[in-house]
Amino acid sequence: MARPVVAICASAPVAVVHAAGESSASTAAKAARGPTGLGMVWRWVAALAGVLCFGSVTMAQLATGALPAAVQPPTGAQPAPSAAKLDPLLQLMNSQPPIDTESPVTVQAEFDPPVVVLGGRLIYRLTLNAMNEAIKLPDKLPAPPGLELSPAGRGQTFAYGGPKLVPRTTINFNARVSSLGSFVMPSFVLTAYNKAVTVPAARVTVVPPGTPNAAEAQRLLVELPPGDIYVGQTLNLRVVALDPSQPGLQLQGLSQVQVNGESFLADTTVYRVRREAVVRDGRSYPALVYELTLTPIRDGTNTFTVQAHAMVSRVIQTAPGVVFQGSVLTSTSTLWESDPVSVVVKSLPREGQLPGFTGAIGTFALEPPRLSTNTVRAGEPVTLTVTIRGQGNIGRLVPPKLAPMREWQVFPPSLDPTPAYVIQQRGSCTFSYTLIPLSDRIKATPAIPFSYFDPQKAAYINLTIPPVPLTVQPALGGVTLATPVPSSFTGPEETSPGERELVLSGLAETPGRRVRSLVPWQEQHWFPIVQLLPALVMGGLWLWDRRRRYFEQHPEVLLRRQARRGLRRQLRLARKAAAAGDSSRFVAAAVEALREACAPHAAATPRALVCSDVLAELPPAARVGPDGELVRRLFAAADARRFGGLGADGAELLNTRPQLERLLRQLKAKL
Repeated sequence: MARPVVAICASAPVAVVHAAGESSASTAAKAARGPTGLGMVWRWVAALAGVLCFGSVTMAQLATGALPAAVQPPTGAQPAPSAAKLDPLLQLMNSQPPIDTESPVTVQAEFDPPVVVLGGRLIYRLTLNAMNEAIKLPDKLPAPPGLELSPAGRGQTFAYGGPKLVPRTTINFNARVSSLGSFVMPSFVLTAYNKAVTVPAARVTVVPPGTPNAAEAQRLLVELPPGDIYVGQTLNLRVVALDPSQPGLQLQGLSQVQVNGESFLADTTVYRVRREAVVRDGRSYPALVYELTLTPIRDGTNTFTVQAHAMVSRVIQTAPGVVFQGSVLTSTSTLWESDPVSVVVKSLPREGQLPGFTGAIGTFALEPPRLSTNTVRAGEPVTLTVTIRGQGNIGRLVPPKLAPMREWQVFPPSLDPTPAYVIQQRGSCTFSYTLIPLSDRIKATPAIPFSYFDPQKAAYINLTIPPVPLTVQPALGGVTLATPVPSSFTGPEETSPGERELVLSGLAETPGRRVRSLVPWQEQHWFPIVQLLPALVMGGLWLWDRRRRYFEQHPEVLLRRQARRGLRRQLRLARKAAAAGDSSRFVAAAVEALREACAPHAAATPRALVCSDVLAELPPAARVGPDGELVRRLFAAADARRFGGLGADGAELLNTRPQLERLLRQLKAKL
């Protein structure tokens, strides 16, 4: 197993002296003084982070035994890590055939039916071999005069087309005609996969009522239970699909049943499908009935529609007079939909609401509650199991909560882990309570208030969970039973004022910290000023960063500032030496002052300048005049002091102080 190795390299700043004219002022300054300010701080921070990272890795390896006491060289090649196992869900997704999105998009436009009676139901249908999300229709279709189109259902299915799945999107429009005759829907252009696709023209013929071979478009019928409908009520919605009236056609089934409406929730995971005879207008029709649950979530008058893909089979005879032998059975999928259904949804009444109502709507019955044991000691838990049966929203039933009591310690009820659709299908829900008796005087479990709303009676029904006899024995010796604290799951609105008992807290054992005033901090006069501190800090950081960026772009400003500071310091030392009569210190300070004044122009560190470098910064006339002679005398005296003593000329140089200060003022003016 390969062991991680952390290497830390710390490079110390190296001062490099460049000759005048060999590099820029910025390079010379950085090379002379090394990293300063923020750069040096970041280097120390990086080194410290590396040390901490190395220490944490080493300690983790020592704790897990991955780091041996003595590091030994590897004895052989390490085995390659085994390939990670692919998730079964990813394997299933990878095994699915891809969706065909590259084939040319074709559009089929038709009126259903092509011959319709005046005032009959008419559908204008578009069918495309493209994904639903990739299709974009024009804002307004070019319908001819006398023909009105309004958007209706829209759905998508898939079919096998070789190695790929071919999408099939159907878009329906409700068509309405105002007169007899023939209407032609002209061709137009829509967009699929960001490409223009031409829709062919379609024709419909409108005939008078009673004309033979005239029919209406197939539709779904929706049936709701009788009575008033309330918000949150679970409804049994019946979707009826009649068999086609044309000979040779038979409805095989419905797929992708969908309820379109923002005020309803449809549970399509639980449904029942069966065939039965449906009576309409005194006649019996074979039909397919699809039942699902529907829950309204908004009161008022709400409208919804139902759509589904109908699989219709057609028997094609291959030989005249032959009924079964040689017949070919074909199946097609067509998008059917229902007419808009308006429903008046009422809110649950507030009058007459009983305690323990948690949103249960329907008709329910309570089975006798069961205890895990009939004998228990005080302080030991006991489980109460409750089962409710009935019809309604039992799949999402919320168990009632038990208010805190002095003699019982209660916990939130445990819900049934079974999925909601399974509970809805079997028609029963089970939940349990964990109770701890705190006294041996208890004779039964507490009654748990529970109620539900019956939409048939339009009233709340009491279904309180009754007490169950229980024998509570005294607690074992040495066991102290504490008074229970009100449970966190019980809200203040669920506990009546009579059940809450006010209890004084005990006296504090130690005094608290002393304060100057009992006025809270947020109400004192200085508190608004403190709120400005973050803004001031941010403003200061912004000014500091702006100054730092300016010096990065203009390093000569910083060099000249440092040169002026060094010039003032050396000139001050020279004056003190002249006042004390110390010619040696005077010469040294004067030479250093000249170097500080000329260093920014020579692009070098002050200690690297010699006499010729300083003379180069003087005007040509001053180099051969008294100023140049003074510079030569000072550098000569400095060299003599350094290598062999100051000499007799040292005392006379003290008298050159006025001339030196004048020369330094001229050099300072150039900075």
